[in-house]
Amino acid sequence: MIKPFDVIFYFPQHFNRSVNGTNPFFDPLIAICEENGLLYLLLEEPDNKTNFPRNKCAYKFDVYFYLIQFLRKIVKLFFLKNFETREQLIGFILKKITLGKFSANVVFTLSNSMGGFWRGYNPEARIIDYQHGIINSTQSGFFKKGNAAANIRENNKEVAVWGVGFKDVFKQDKRYYKNKVHVLGYSQLNEKGLKSDVRKNKIIISLQFMPEFGIKLNQEMLFELKRVLKELNSVPNEIKHQVVLKNHPRHNNAVDLKNIIDEFDFVTLMLDKEELNYPEYLLHVTFYSTMAFEMAIKGIPTYFLVTENIINGKTQFLEEYQYPINQNFTLQKLWSIYENDGKVWLDHSGLVKKWSMHFFAPLDKGLFLDLIQHNKH
Repeated sequence: MIKPFDVIFYFPQHFNRSVNGTNPFFDPLIAICEENGLLYLLLEEPDNKTNFPRNKCAYKFDVYFYLIQFLRKIVKLFFLKNFETREQLIGFILKKITLGKFSANVVFTLSNSMGGFWRGYNPEARIIDYQHGIINSTQSGFFKKGNAAANIRENNKEVAVWGVGFKDVFKQDKRYYKNKVHVLGYSQLNEKGLKSDVRKNKIIISLQFMPEFGIKLNQEMLFELKRVLKELNSVPNEIKHQVVLKNHPRHNNAVDLKNIIDEFDFVTLMLDKEELNYPEYLLHVTFYSTMAFEMAIKGIPTYFLVTENIINGKTQFLEEYQYPINQNFTLQKLWSIYENDGKVWLDHSGLVKKWSMHFFAPLDKGLFLDLIQHNKH
C-alpha cells in the first residue's frame, strides 16, 4: 500500500510569482515541512494563458489535469447533475486509475482549486484553502447570500487566512465555518516599515486589467486611469512626480498601455517580474487591489478609485474594512497635502500600518504543523 503524503500543495501555474519562478504563498510552508521531516508533494496545475513560468520544484499535474477535463465531459453526459458531486466522482475514478499515488492526509489549495476532485480522491483528508487575495463578505468562492458556498460546504473544506480581520468575515455563517477558519498568517509578511527620513516622491498605481473582466469594465478602468493621470498632469513640471503603473499578475496584456506611456511623459510601466522598492513611494492608488494591504504594512497610504460599475474600493475597503484615511477629496489634493506637509503623511502612515495589523499576522509555524499532524492516520 502506498504511504500517503502528509500534505499535498496544489496550485495553478499563475501563482509562480517569486523572482525564482516559484510559488511565494507555499514556499514558506514547504520549508516548514522540510525542517520537520514531513512528506509533501507540490503539484502544479498548468495554465496556458499565463506569462508566469513553470515551477521547477513542482510535480507537473498536466496529464491528470487534462484527463480530468475529459472525464468532466463524460460524467456530465451520463451521471449526476450536481457539479461538486461529479467532481468527487472524478476524484474517486482517478484514484483508482493512479493507484492512489496522490493520497494525502491534508491537501492545501489556492483559489479553491479542485476542491471536489480532491475530496473524491482523499475522502478523509483535510482540504484547506489558503488565502491568496482579498476575502470580503460577498466573495462567491466562500459565500452565497451569507452562507458557505457549495464548493466549500459540499467538500467539507476549511480556510486558512492571513489575519483576524479576514477571519471575522466568516462569522456571517458561524454554523458552517465555526472551527474551520484558521489564522495561519501571511507567508510574505515583512513588518519593517519605512524610515521617516527617506525621501519618497513617486506614486504607484496598481492596475487590475484582466481578460476575465471583459472589454466594458477594462475600458471603464482605462478611462478612469486616463482621467487621474490628466489630473496629475496639471501639476507644474517642477514639482511633478513620477507615476509608476503596476499591472495585475494575471493581466495577460488585456489592455495595451503603450498610448498612455507615450501620452504622459511622467508615467512608466513596471516590468512584470520587477521587485517593488517601497521607500520610493509617497502614495499608492488602486481600484481595490490587494496591494493596498501590502502598502499599508509598509506605512504607505492608498487612494481608491471609484467608477459607476467599479465600487469595490468604497464598499470593501472604506466601508467593510474601514480603511482609516478619509477619501473625500481628489487624488491631486491628497498628493498635494502629502507633498507639502510631511507630518500629515507620517500620521496617515502610522494609521494605515496599525490598520493592516488587524488583517495580517506573521506566519504561525506551530499552527501549520498542528493542521498537518492532527490529521495523520
